[in-house]
Amino acid sequence: MAFDSFRDFVNALDRAGELKRIAQPVATELEITEIADREMKSPGGGKALLFEQPTVNGAVSPFPVAINTMGSPKRMAMSLGANSVDEAAAELGSLMKAKPPASFREAIKLLGQALDLRHVKPKVVKDGPCKEVIRKFDAPPARTEPWPKAVDILNVGQASRLSLSSSENNIRDRRDACPTLANLPILKCWPLDGGRFITLPCVVTQDPDTGERNVGMYRIQIYDDHTTGMHWQLQKVGARMDAVIMKPARACPSPYSSAAIRFSPLPPPRRCPTASMNSCWPVICAKNPSNW
Repeated sequence: MAFDSFRDFVNALDRAGELKRIAQPVATELEITEIADREMKSPGGGKALLFEQPTVNGAVSPFPVAINTMGSPKRMAMSLGANSVDEAAAELGSLMKAKPPASFREAIKLLGQALDLRHVKPKVVKDGPCKEVIRKFDAPPARTEPWPKAVDILNVGQASRLSLSSSENNIRDRRDACPTLANLPILKCWPLDGGRFITLPCVVTQDPDTGERNVGMYRIQIYDDHTTGMHWQLQKVGARMDAVIMKPARACPSPYSSAAIRFSPLPPPRRCPTASMNSCWPVICAKNPSNW
């Protein structure tokens, strides 16, 4: 891959003049998406945006938000380490259309392409940066009471206009705070949305019988600090795996589905489950958040 982390990609955009930094507090409820919508519709897809102090219900989140990072052909090519999207597509096409060699020269060329694929197979490891900080929570009890009413959309987003301290101690304290679904800068995009949604996550599921894994992108609604609702259509692979787990005929049906959700993957894996170009990501990094 062209970058070791999403942080490296954002820094590369900054060096290339493809990033705008917004230091002022901006609300995750409607305000960030309104600003991003105007940027995306500007000539050439505009610039990537890094909101350094997104607010959730008036409080500054421990994490910045990057949005529109792949909203132009140039930034898409940068994410793939290529000079252009067409160059990357041509390279991939040559691998998919490779034919048995008819000469020694063609055999050597095909061997070079095969060497490029030696790192394609995923490597299973016991540890990694994603496990540097682990927060565990007890499973919430089954909910019986109705969900609270939707907020008044006319009063949403006003909190970001409040005077917020930017002292070093304040910044350090909020960045060291325990992350939950409540303080992650997950956006509410449109006034009539039912709440905040993770719009482009990488949802990893596994078939309990075959061990087959799948990565899909399903819209996830935030209910509270530790609870979400997964929106997957019946024909999607993740939904089929979930149906197998919850099937009453199983000897020991699990009360919960097994899924892992990645928020800020590197650009190439992010593209695997979908062809959507514009996305927003909380920039979640385990190492040295003070470097932003």
